[in-house]
Amino acid sequence: MGTSASQRSPATPEWEQVRELYKQPNPQPGEVVGRIVAALSPETRQEMHGPSVVPSLNALLWGSCHVAKHGLPPLVEDISLLTTGPPVIALAATVRNYAQEHITDGRLSSRFGELALDALSNTVMDAAAAGRGLLSVTAAEAAANFGSYAAQQNLAGLSENFLGHDFDHLFRYFVARDIGDFIGTEAFPTVSHGSRLLDDVAHYCRESTTQVSLAAFEDQLHEAVALPLHERIAKLEPVIAYGIVTGLGVLAGGH
Repeated sequence: MGTSASQRSPATPEWEQVRELYKQPNPQPGEVVGRIVAALSPETRQEMHGPSVVPSLNALLWGSCHVAKHGLPPLVEDISLLTTGPPVIALAATVRNYAQEHITDGRLSSRFGELALDALSNTVMDAAAAGRGLLSVTAAEAAANFGSYAAQQNLAGLSENFLGHDFDHLFRYFVARDIGDFIGTEAFPTVSHGSRLLDDVAHYCRESTTQVSLAAFEDQLHEAVALPLHERIAKLEPVIAYGIVTGLGVLAGGH
């Protein structure tokens, strides 16, 4: 069922409006998403771009710049990972570990931080594979693809890709908290029916949030990666905040 949760959504009238949709066969993903956005508390909205999320965007941009300058081997220190397994996966694991260490050292762990880490892994693999199968991409190709975002002054585009994956994982999580209560009902007779809704909601979020442009932040992103870590994080916080807030505005109009 994708990302699970330890508890159901809050027992508020707004979340009850979301759960009402799960009583209907084939609810429209846009309507589900729109109701979820309306149900989010101000605290949850803040946490969605909070301190535990920013390290993933930081690791993504840092990784692209590092690979553009130095290639994969200096980044992926365990060379055996590049020679015995798919380089794309080794790259994604390395960048994720970089973000995870920052989160652990700063004691920043949260549910939304974990979701951002998953989004980070998917973004790196997508960028490094560039539309090809993960197993068919060589280390040189993975480096060229992933490093091209920094080399071609397109860190904003890479950040937009991360944003799409983050919304994918966020809304899978929000749906997964409650959909299990409805498996076995007339609306969702099997687990596969629930899984299909999760996939449809995630796809809807990724497609809809392509409307969010971070192009205006391109210079700021390049300036950020050249700074010491704490200054870098401070400079990236408004970027991810803008992306999440703007994306929620787009998704609020779901239909």
